[in-house]
Amino acid sequence: MRVLVMAAGSVGGYFGGVLAKGGNEVKFVARNENLAQIKANGLVVQSATTGSFVVESADAVDSLDGDWQADLVLFCVKSYHNEVAIEQMKPAIGPNTTILTLQNGLGSADELSATFGEDAVMLGAAYVEAERSSPGVFAEHGGTCRIVFGERDGSWSERGLNILKTFNGAGIECILSDDVSATLWTKLVFISALSGITCICRSSMVEALGNPSTADLTLRILEETTNVGRAAGVIIPTDMAQTTMAQFQRDKA
Repeated sequence: MRVLVMAAGSVGGYFGGVLAKGGNEVKFVARNENLAQIKANGLVVQSATTGSFVVESADAVDSLDGDWQADLVLFCVKSYHNEVAIEQMKPAIGPNTTILTLQNGLGSADELSATFGEDAVMLGAAYVEAERSSPGVFAEHGGTCRIVFGERDGSWSERGLNILKTFNGAGIECILSDDVSATLWTKLVFISALSGITCICRSSMVEALGNPSTADLTLRILEETTNVGRAAGVIIPTDMAQTTMAQFQRDKA
């Protein structure tokens, strides 16, 4: 499968590297020192899950000229780069290209659909503890390492099954979801509370959850986010706030 990684940050660099190692034709969009290091030394993956390796002669570029079209785009730039990234990747998008957004939050699919059409876009969530440890070097630290994705209508489409087969064949744990909206909201609930409370308190999760008042505030953030999701029509388990809080407490310990 021809895969465009937009772009080679922590998520794109890691998953794109694994796909390239698995025999797929992967093109990485990168820039500055990251681009220079990948072109000079290959794309380096240091992974607790898939093992460490180097994608020699990795195809890394800072622009696309239209001579190459992707079967699949992994869209995983930071959301504040969306406008530039969408414009930049246009030459690689053909009538049969699937764009899989792995961004956190809920809005990127709408931005992509406005440009490329709703049928071109699939929704997904990446669960991985990864970082770009230095230019051209991508580290994955173990634990949960998974992609969950799906069609908006929940169908198991032919393209979805092909992507699933490609990911699994490369050694990436992947799930084709029949309710990807719930998947995105579940991750949003988690991130909203955890990021919110640590930013508000300017402290670690351990410190925030170790204080009764901020632990209670964390639970209320979880409850508020799940209530918003239900009001939007998403099927969210009634005990999600409580089970997520329990997970936080286990992780803290």
